[in-house]
Amino acid sequence: MRPKAVVFDLYGTLLAIDAMRAHVAAAGIGAADAFVADWRRKQLEYAFLSSLGGAYRDFDDLTALALEFTCAQRGERLGVIRRAELVDAWRTMDAYPDVAPALGALAARGIPLAVLTNGTPVSANAALERAGVRALLAGVLSVEAVRAYKPDPRVYALATTRFACAPFEIVFVSSNGWDAWGAAHFGFRVAWCNRASNAPETLVPAPATMLAGLHELPAFVGD
Repeated sequence: MRPKAVVFDLYGTLLAIDAMRAHVAAAGIGAADAFVADWRRKQLEYAFLSSLGGAYRDFDDLTALALEFTCAQRGERLGVIRRAELVDAWRTMDAYPDVAPALGALAARGIPLAVLTNGTPVSANAALERAGVRALLAGVLSVEAVRAYKPDPRVYALATTRFACAPFEIVFVSSNGWDAWGAAHFGFRVAWCNRASNAPETLVPAPATMLAGLHELPAFVGD
């Protein structure tokens, strides 16, 4: 069945979070890989906590707070300006090499494409423009509209509202296992882009398919 839209997660799905390692290393922080992993983990933890506690703060704020925590936890001393530069670097990530070809192939079929992100509208749009793929997207949907984070069902409902369709008529693509589960639970047809070859989540429902990369997505979406 031809979908009404294909909707993508942003960070780690279209944009390469690994690119933050170079920024972290340039700031003089050792073990940049481990630092970025800890920072990302705390960023998501704060998003989950703020949703569960009904204490929404936008993703840019949470990214800054998670960076502050990670520096303290790992004994790294960064000044205010350097921390702000690292937070701003989230707007400068490159897209994965397979992103533009996959989006272009789907757009050529006339399938509407969108992003559904935990990020703020300003940061998400800036990052997509910088990565050179914003023009391929019909819209950028942000959790800011409902002041809660994925996997809250209200977030996924932004996509069904935007495209005026039922959940099963949307293909949702994410590299995050927890996000893939949340989207499948909402009723989307989910393609889990498992770039890191992680073990599948044991919660059900499972995604409809697992992709090694977005180069496999056009075939899954079909004609």
